[in-house]
Amino acid sequence: MILAAVLSVALIVASIATKGKTGAQTEVAHTGSAVVVPDGALEIPTYTRAREHSQQIEHKAYTVDYNEEWRLANWVAYPLTAEHTKGPVERYNKFDADPQVKGATAQWWDYKHTTYDRGHLVPAGDMKWDETAMRECFYLSNIAPQDHTFNEGDWNYLENRVRGWANFFGEVYVVCGPIVSKHPETIGENCIAVPDSFFKVVLCDMRGEWNAIGFICPNDPTHHNLSHYCRTVDEVERITGLDFFPLLPDDVEKRIEAEYDKDAWRIR
Repeated sequence: MILAAVLSVALIVASIATKGKTGAQTEVAHTGSAVVVPDGALEIPTYTRAREHSQQIEHKAYTVDYNEEWRLANWVAYPLTAEHTKGPVERYNKFDADPQVKGATAQWWDYKHTTYDRGHLVPAGDMKWDETAMRECFYLSNIAPQDHTFNEGDWNYLENRVRGWANFFGEVYVVCGPIVSKHPETIGENCIAVPDSFFKVVLCDMRGEWNAIGFICPNDPTHHNLSHYCRTVDEVERITGLDFFPLLPDDVEKRIEAEYDKDAWRIR
């Protein structure tokens, strides 16, 4: 009877739809058994409080939860493997409205004559492995107004560090998005909200031990070392109203979200 229950849990979890992003599955230890979490599921967060504007869209390499009111993502999530940190596909550089968005959306011209960059949430540098993945990361649902210095500086540095972790450890799970005030500045005729800051959380199985870390980065031109932006995942959850990595066993999730280890992530 116990064996049947374990098999039932495994089958339920295995039935979650996958996007085929890496073609792999992750085994998560849970009460003495192994629960197989399909690729494309472990990184998906849930909400801890009601979110009125939330439209979840699946693309080849990532999932985006779109907010029509902001004309931005609430969050984007994707796994990144060592194999996907490199590839022959050239940068696409053509920003398009996401064809799957229902309702109001940003357009490329909304950013013209503004001081803001079209900043990627899922970076183009993570999509060089596939032409469709590269093209879809230029959908405006994956773009947010970013201060130019921040976009090319500290945000770009963090993106490069995430690729480095994926290369070193084999795979990471990433969730990131904007943090928007109640009455944000807007740009363009479609009134795109300008985020006050951005969050990113990263999960990694570091050779048999799960670790996670969060970051909160102000959307301004100031420069700081990466350690300045470090936060526990619990802190990011309180700010964003999201529950990250809910498919992990509760004891593992509680441990890794309450603290972070700079040495494990090689942050100085």
